[in-house]
Amino acid sequence: MWTAENSQGAESLKIKWDIVPYTRGTGLDLGCGPVKPFPHFIGIDNNVDANIFNSEASARSLTANCEKLKIFANESMDFVFSSHLLEHIHDWEAALKEWWRVIKVGGYLVLYLPHASHYPRIGQPGSNPDHKHDFLPADITRGMEGAGCWDLAVNEDRNEGDEYSFFQVYRKEAQGHQESWKNARPDKKVAVIRYGAFGDCLQTASVLPGLKRAGYHVTFFCTPRGVDVIRHDPHIDNIVIQDEEQVPNHELSDYFQHLAKKFDKVVNMCETVEGVVLPMSKRAHFHWPKEARHTVCNVNYVELQHKIAGVPYTQPEVRFYPTEQEKAWALAEKAKCKGPVIAWALTGSAMHKIWPYVDAVIAAILKDHPQATIALLGANGEEALQGEWEEGPVWRRVGIWSIRESMSFAQVADVVVGPETGILNGMAMEPNRKVVILSHSTNENLTRDWVNTKAVEPVGVECYPCHRLHLDGWKYCNRHTEGLAVCQRSIGPYMVYDAMELGLEKQRIAA
Repeated sequence: MWTAENSQGAESLKIKWDIVPYTRGTGLDLGCGPVKPFPHFIGIDNNVDANIFNSEASARSLTANCEKLKIFANESMDFVFSSHLLEHIHDWEAALKEWWRVIKVGGYLVLYLPHASHYPRIGQPGSNPDHKHDFLPADITRGMEGAGCWDLAVNEDRNEGDEYSFFQVYRKEAQGHQESWKNARPDKKVAVIRYGAFGDCLQTASVLPGLKRAGYHVTFFCTPRGVDVIRHDPHIDNIVIQDEEQVPNHELSDYFQHLAKKFDKVVNMCETVEGVVLPMSKRAHFHWPKEARHTVCNVNYVELQHKIAGVPYTQPEVRFYPTEQEKAWALAEKAKCKGPVIAWALTGSAMHKIWPYVDAVIAAILKDHPQATIALLGANGEEALQGEWEEGPVWRRVGIWSIRESMSFAQVADVVVGPETGILNGMAMEPNRKVVILSHSTNENLTRDWVNTKAVEPVGVECYPCHRLHLDGWKYCNRHTEGLAVCQRSIGPYMVYDAMELGLEKQRIAA
């Protein structure tokens, strides 16, 4: 609420945490003044307030007029944010059209403006002498009708505490005008937060069916690294993607506290596995004696997350959900194969998840099962791991298939093999045979409750299981003279092949 004594200025910080879902990527902060909400914003200000109010626009990246954004191409920005600026511009409707021009389809115009019912109007005591307009939310909506196609996703009066404004978010659409902010709001809302990679998000997703059964509307917060594998999970109602460091790490605690005010329940899974039961070197228990670390850390990852979420646990509900189109594509790919099909994930997210005997096992498979097809899977940059096999029985799909294609194909394969990685996590409850080559985890940690799964553990390695997250290269990870982790070097090819053979034999008998 505005009062004559009320502190004015740094208005954008009053809305800081609410704009996070709409300001990822590259975007502008128009009229930024002396402070930007987040470092990645491109601040633009003409610095006029330095003369009028003796207030330097010190946060600006560019000194320019915000009414004309000539240096920015059409649809070049993911967002445009503006706080308490539009009321200073004579031709505000033209300015809105100009701001709208630079926003990509699917991007956002985020506006925070003084509310004419909550802030002194022009000429009244206490009003800003530079204001050219007094706005109500409906004024902006009418002005936007000529700007293009949009969905008004947020439309809030903000008149509590030190606020006297309104907050609007317009999403740029390909056609029409919509006002989704009017849609019915859910009765029970839960925020599930999991920043991490594919396996991290899939493990956390095990709690979602239980939350849905409890009647919650589920919003899943994740980073671009993990979103692909949970994008079509039917237990997720809304996804909020945050770029790495979009909210700087040192401010995450404040952000999470804000979310607690917005949701009935917040399930924060960040560092529930990494950091807690897979400690990093900066954590004290990383350096405990191995036996003590094993006592504390040898717990099941998914069961632990169920306890944190307050969701009953009987078995994992870890699943990857392909679309109907992806299912059809995977079956069509499998139909090209004459015999058993093996999906092989070559590596996980760290150097100790590379196993050195892939070629030896492939050779044994093709000798015993000449009709077999082995699809080698992995991400861009991992192509060298798939060896020199020619196209034929060995499909070199590393860096070619997306993670969703790889996981869709793994679902229809007869055997899935690989290290502790996202693809294997996604297959946990599928009926096909899984062979998991362990490195820093145990069967109890990871695969205890998986279906039709054999966990192959290192043999005769003093440091296994280390229960450590290795982010420091080889500083704390024992490296064999051949260059790979000692734990992986200790797992012989026959150990993996024998574990795979059960699935291959079943497929041969069925044929």
